[in-house]
Amino acid sequence: MIKKNILITILIILLFIIILFAFSIFFLSYRSNLNSQESIKIDKNIKIYSFDEPFVSNIKDSNKILKIIIKLEISNSRIEEVVDAKNPEIRHEINLLLRGKTEEDLKGSEGQSMLQREILDLIKKLLDTESVKNVYFDEFIIT
Repeated sequence: MIKKNILITILIILLFIIILFAFSIFFLSYRSNLNSQESIKIDKNIKIYSFDEPFVSNIKDSNKILKIIIKLEISNSRIEEVVDAKNPEIRHEINLLLRGKTEEDLKGSEGQSMLQREILDLIKKLLDTESVKNVYFDEFIIT
């Protein structure tokens, strides 16, 4: 009888530990799921503008050619219309910038990052706005 009581007590303790463990796992996973949902915030005003054609340019002092597809992150939908209206001017200025680049200028991720910043600054200056937030390269090919 004593063995039976000890066995029942041990089973009750084990069952209590299992329930406590399952509850803590559920609580932690539920809480982390809430945190991950809260951390993802989407700004609905952000739009991505894609130029119709890729930019193709000779690389300065080289026989190679640079081809890039540029996309702009804009935070004001009205700027999209301005970019459309000034598209020829923007393309011209970007092409002038690209033609002045050497292979060394474009080398590695630092070269690409610098070119992105230069294009971003150029576009902000042309449009006289801070609504252009970033420049992305869908393709960056040197052949």
